Amino acid sequence: MAASAYNRFLTDDFAACPDCDLLQRLPVLEPQAAAVCRRCGRELRRYRPDSLNRTLALAAAAATLYVVANAVPMLGLTVVGREAETTVFGGAWHLLQNDQRLVGLLVLFTAVIAPAVQIALTLAVIAGVSRDHPPRWVARLMRLHPTAQTWSMIEVMMLGVLVALVKIADYATVIPGLALFVIGGLVLLLAAMQASFDPAEVWRRVTWVGARDSSLLPLELEATDADGRAVGRSALELGLERCDTCGLVSQPVGAESGRCPRCGAAIEFRKAEAFQRAWAFLIAAAICYVPANLLPVLRTTTDAGTDSDTILQGVVLLWSPRGWPLSLIVLVASIVIPSAKIAALAYLLITAQRGSAVSFNQRVRLYRTVEFIGRWSMVDVFVDTFTAALIQLQPLMSVEPGPGLVFFAAVVVLTMLAVESFDPRLIWDPAIGRGFATKEAGYA
Repeated sequence: MAASAYNRFLTDDFAACPDCDLLQRLPVLEPQAAAVCRRCGRELRRYRPDSLNRTLALAAAAATLYVVANAVPMLGLTVVGREAETTVFGGAWHLLQNDQRLVGLLVLFTAVIAPAVQIALTLAVIAGVSRDHPPRWVARLMRLHPTAQTWSMIEVMMLGVLVALVKIADYATVIPGLALFVIGGLVLLLAAMQASFDPAEVWRRVTWVGARDSSLLPLELEATDADGRAVGRSALELGLERCDTCGLVSQPVGAESGRCPRCGAAIEFRKAEAFQRAWAFLIAAAICYVPANLLPVLRTTTDAGTDSDTILQGVVLLWSPRGWPLSLIVLVASIVIPSAKIAALAYLLITAQRGSAVSFNQRVRLYRTVEFIGRWSMVDVFVDTFTAALIQLQPLMSVEPGPGLVFFAAVVVLTMLAVESFDPRLIWDPAIGRGFATKEAGYA
C-alpha cells in the first residue's frame, strides 16, 4: 500500500483508544493477557497464539458447513397429510415473491451473503498474508472485513428459527432439517473464528511504502495537572489521527492528509458530520417505530378467515407454559431493545452535543451496550420470515408477511446505522485539558 507523503506515523506499539481517544503505549502481552485502555477500559489488543493458523482452520471448517447449511432443508412441517419445507435461502425468496422485497433483501444479505463474504474474506486475507510478500489487495480486503462481520447475523437467525419452531408447533408437526443442526455448528465456528482472528497480526505483515522509515514522533503521553497527578492525553490533543480500519496513529501534515499511510483508508480527527448523520438515522428510526408496532407483521389465512398479528400480539400468542421463555425473548428483542436504543442514542447525542463533562465512563459503556445489542432486534424479522415461508399449506392455512414487517426491519437497520455514525470519542472531548486521571495499569 502506497504511503502518503503527508503523514508521519507511530509504530504499532502505540494505540489511540477508539472509544475515548487516549493515546498510550501498549505493553508486551503475555499468554492469556489483553491490553485495555487505561481510561475507559476498552480492549485494545489481546494475545492470540498462532492466530492465523487457527483462524484458517476454523474458516475452512465454517466454509464447509456454510455450503451444507444452504444446500439442504432447514425446517419442515406436516399437518393432515400435507408437507412443506424451507431452506435459509427459501425464507428470503418467499419475501421477495410477496411484495416484501426490501425485507427479503435484508434477510438474504444478513443470513446468506454477509456470512459468505465474512468467511471468504477471512480465507483470502490469511492466504495473502501467509506469503513472503503479502500482495496489496490484502489491505483492501481488510477494509471490508469489519463491515461483513457486523452484518453477518447467523447467530441471530438461529435464535429466530428456534422461536419460529415453538410458534409453528401450535399449528403442525415441525421436523427439524439437517441444515438446522449444521447452522448450530456454524454459529459456534464463526464465533471461534472471530475470537481467534487477530487483525493486528495481519497489519503487522502488510508491507507498505514508508513502513521502514523512522516513524517515532517525539511525544509526551502524559501531562501533570494542578494537583500533581499524571494525566493522559488524547491523540487529538497531540494533533494525531487514528485510522479506524488498521488502527495506525499518524500525524497529518498539510492539506493532503486525509488517507492512512498504511491502508489507504480515509482518516479524520472525528467522523464527518457525526451528529447530523446519527440524528438523521435516529429520527427516521423513531418515525418507523410507530407503524412497526401498530401495523400487522403477519397475516394468517385459514378456513375460518384471516387474522392479523402485530409484534405485541405475537408475543402474547407465544406465551404459554412451554413457550414463555421465547415469548420474553421476542418481547425484549422486538419491543424493549428498539425503544431502549432510540432513547439511549438520543441521550448520548444530546449530552455529547452539550459538551457534558460528567459520567464519561458510564456514557461510553452505554454506547458499547447499544452497539452490542443492536443486531439482536433482527430476531423478530427472522421469526416472521421463516414462519411465513414454512406455513404454506393451501387451502388449509397460509401465513404472509404484513406491512409492519418492513417498518420494523427499517427500525433495526436505521438504529444500527445511527450507532455506526456516532463517534464515541465525542463523549470524551470535553475532558481535553481538564486533567482526567488514568489508571496505573493497562492489563486485563
